[in-house]
Amino acid sequence: MADSQNFSGSAFGAAGFVTALPDTVRERLLAHGRTRCFAKGELIQQRGDPGREFWYILTGSVQIGRFSVDGELTLFALLGPGESFGEQAFLGEFPRLVDAIAGTETKLVQVGEKELEAAIASDPSVVRILLKAMAHMVQRGFDLVEAGRNLSTVDRVAQALLQHCNEGEYNVTITVTQQSLADLVGVSRVSLGKALDKIEDSGLISRRYGRIIVRDRGKLSRLLGD
Repeated sequence: MADSQNFSGSAFGAAGFVTALPDTVRERLLAHGRTRCFAKGELIQQRGDPGREFWYILTGSVQIGRFSVDGELTLFALLGPGESFGEQAFLGEFPRLVDAIAGTETKLVQVGEKELEAAIASDPSVVRILLKAMAHMVQRGFDLVEAGRNLSTVDRVAQALLQHCNEGEYNVTITVTQQSLADLVGVSRVSLGKALDKIEDSGLISRRYGRIIVRDRGKLSRLLGD
């Protein structure tokens, strides 16, 4: 995941490039990174900060968005274990484009230039994987523009939920409030509620306090093709 919005449901696009690395390279990269813990609501990175590192999520959740001048957060993405973020600013050597906040108690691995250079030296395929990751980030940008023009609210909500279902086909629990999901999709709380009602009436999800359970990822994905 990166310094941008993310609705992609693909394993590569949603998780970031760290997950796509060969097992031995990924384990070495994370072992040499710095493990850091953040309390719920704590700021991890701020828009405008220099991109000297990127982050891999071990446990917990991270909210990606932008704070307005009055302190209100516009949510762009919700990330969980196995996903990474901050690669764009790090690789492009430009300031952070977004703020990142711990959505729950969160444990991250901070990876800097030294650790990445060692990973590249250990396996040349890392460079190719990095290039693929950047290509997927650009493609997601085009996908978002297209989605905003053509998809219904129900489809946009389904896309956002599918983003968090890479690890299982059935009964995937997504920890997210309905207000956060509304911010993520870019609709009002009322519009989100109506969309969730339709999806739940189809038996594809169940709502609980602070979380949504995706009953069948495959059927939810096919909903977008109907």
